[in-house]
Order: sequence, then C-alpha cells, then structure tokens
Amino acid sequence: MQAERSRPVLAVFDFDGTLTDRHTFWRYMRYIHGPAKFWLGMIPLLPKMAGVLLGVVPLMQARLAFIERYLKGLGLEQEQEHARYFISEHLALWLRPEALRRLQWHQQRGHVTALVSNSPENYLQPWGRLVGFDHVCGTRLASDKRGLNGAIDGRNCVEQEKVARLRACVGDLQHYDIYAYGDSSGDAALLEAATTPFYRNWY
Repeated sequence: MQAERSRPVLAVFDFDGTLTDRHTFWRYMRYIHGPAKFWLGMIPLLPKMAGVLLGVVPLMQARLAFIERYLKGLGLEQEQEHARYFISEHLALWLRPEALRRLQWHQQRGHVTALVSNSPENYLQPWGRLVGFDHVCGTRLASDKRGLNGAIDGRNCVEQEKVARLRACVGDLQHYDIYAYGDSSGDAALLEAATTPFYRNWY
C-alpha cells in the first residue's frame, strides 16, 4: 500500500503583539490625526475606557466607539494614502525580526500562510501582500459613497470570528496541519484549532 500523503501545512499568524512588538490600531489613529488632535479627541471616550478597565463595558463595544470617533467621514482615497505611509514610516519599525524569520521559514517550505488579526484590513492587506502572505483577514471598516462611515462591516475579527474568517479563506481546517501563533485571549479559538499552537513561546 502507498503511504498516506501528509496534509498541507497552514501557518497562521496574529498581528499585534505577535508579528509586532506593540498594538498598532490606536497608533494608526494617532498617525492619521496627529498627537494633539488624537489625545483631545479621546476625552469623550474616557467614560467607556474607564468602563473597560472596571469590567462593565465590553472591550469590543469601546472599540466600535473608538472607530466611529476617529474614522467617520474619512475619505477612502485619503485613508488609503495614510495606510501606505503608515506601513512604510511606522509599522516597519515595530515588526519583530524573529517573527518575520519564522514567517519566512514557513514560506521557504511552501506552506500556506495566513495573517488573521483584529486590526483593520485597510493596512493589514497591503502590508500582508508586501511580505508574501497568501491570505489576510482583518476587521473590515464599513464605508459608503462619502467614505468611511465609522462602523465595521461584519464582526470584529477576534476570538471565534478569527477561525470563521480563516475557514472562509482556506476551506475545511481539518485538511491542514496548522501552525498558529498568537499572544492574547483573542487568539484562543485560533490556537485551539491548530495542531501545533504557539502562545508567546516560539521565539
């Protein structure tokens, strides 16, 4: 009998705190608006932030208020231009070299690679293409004919939604041997779906 063929390998990476050494989304907002306007704009959000710290306001609810506050009304072309400069001028400085080497290790072996993050696809997708990811899934910012409307399209790409979005890209996860890399509770479902999970311990 012929030996059973091994399954293809799928390598899945979280972004903030895994491929980068810090959270990037709020820093993207600060980049778009400038430090002074950003911090002044934070004042109306302080009650929700306090609620998150006290455990009475869900983090994702506060995040939606954050998105509405800083992105509503921003033109699509303008935001795309911000994303391009943010990738080249800031994001490149925050990447973990050891994480990129791990990504390249998978790529050199012909593994399917996916980036799955709660950060917005607006800058994840162009960056992901730049470094060679096969698939990029992130939170989708909603828009209309006037530009970004301050909401999200679908769900925040976190927890079980990460698994659902990954499955939509690659199909049945049972067909793969999955390496998954994450650093927070938002990655728990993704790590649970992996055959080889790494939680902050693969460097």
